[in-house]
Amino acid sequence: MQHKTSSSHFSKYGAVYDHPIDLSSTNMICREGEATIKESFSLFNCFDCEVYIEVQSGMAALIVSETAETDTFQVFAVHRYVKLKPFVYFQVAAVSSHITYRLITEAEYISAPQLITPAYQYNRILPQIRVKEILGYYYAIRDSGYCFEGEAHSYYELTYVDRGTLITEIDGVEYELQERDLIIYGPDQFHNQKIRNGNSCSYVTVLFEMDTDNSHVEYLLNKVFPYSKKIYHLMKTLVNESSSFTPYMDSLVLCLFQEIIIRLLQSEYVTAEPDKKPVTDARQNYHNELLEQILTYIDNTIYEPITVGEICQKFSMSRSSLQILFNENLDQTPKKYINELKLEKSRQLISEGRYTISEIALMLGFNSIHYFSRAFTQKYNMAPTEYSKTIFKS
Repeated sequence: MQHKTSSSHFSKYGAVYDHPIDLSSTNMICREGEATIKESFSLFNCFDCEVYIEVQSGMAALIVSETAETDTFQVFAVHRYVKLKPFVYFQVAAVSSHITYRLITEAEYISAPQLITPAYQYNRILPQIRVKEILGYYYAIRDSGYCFEGEAHSYYELTYVDRGTLITEIDGVEYELQERDLIIYGPDQFHNQKIRNGNSCSYVTVLFEMDTDNSHVEYLLNKVFPYSKKIYHLMKTLVNESSSFTPYMDSLVLCLFQEIIIRLLQSEYVTAEPDKKPVTDARQNYHNELLEQILTYIDNTIYEPITVGEICQKFSMSRSSLQILFNENLDQTPKKYINELKLEKSRQLISEGRYTISEIALMLGFNSIHYFSRAFTQKYNMAPTEYSKTIFKS
């Protein structure tokens, strides 16, 4: 977080005050200053007396240090008027496009400007990557033996496996994606996809254009990103929001997808930390395996009226232990997970067009068509019948 000049962190350099100095009643002099945005500073001011800085227009930051060494400088957002202590090295930086300020000192002073090497780099808060546009996104359900012979295109493509296993080949190298893994294809990368006999797979595909440089792109390509709790929840939210048809839905989906890309980039640095606690200790392994077994069981029995009590009995655990396991790993209760999975499955079945709404409700163990319709509408902001019309219309 940034600190302001009114925070306690600034006290070693100076203080703030509320009212502008009346020069007519003091033996002080004033210089009018202005600045525009720049990112590199090599010349810093230093006075043998107190210095008063009064920003008149725009938003400014103060770069300060007690020594003239590049790595010792700190940045503070200018809040209120600022009084600097003597012998503090400083520079006023423009945060907004243009600033004006008054620099006030005693009439007699000694100034010792200092040229530092290397120059101090002021890091503005700017996007390092930007997802310009989502060209398309869809949910696909593929049966055993599916084979897509391949293509290359000028945009990026992300594939996230929801269920099953997917085999893909990029420029002659084969990758295997398990449930909740994802992969990104870069522009002009030839790739194909297939599903082994005896398996099936459902996955999300997002086609997008992105502005970034090659140093970031290299972290995203030619690798499988394994299951991540953060990515899982972001993908789940993205899928849900993309079906909500609420105002600003497209803008929200774009923001969620950009966060996914940023989280993937961050994962490269998080996993590289040497002092990070390993996630593969015995206790975590046990919890991961237990959760995976429970999720597989729920998935296999999703067409039955499964209860939390049955899961506890099946895996010899208490309700509270099951709640903790789900809350810590999935941020939701077991009951909510089951209900949302049933609704996701119902949407898939509606998309296939092989069953009526009543048949789907019955297949998934809902007590009545009315309860199913109400739950579906609450989650997707439209009734199942309305959703089916949008599918077949497109």
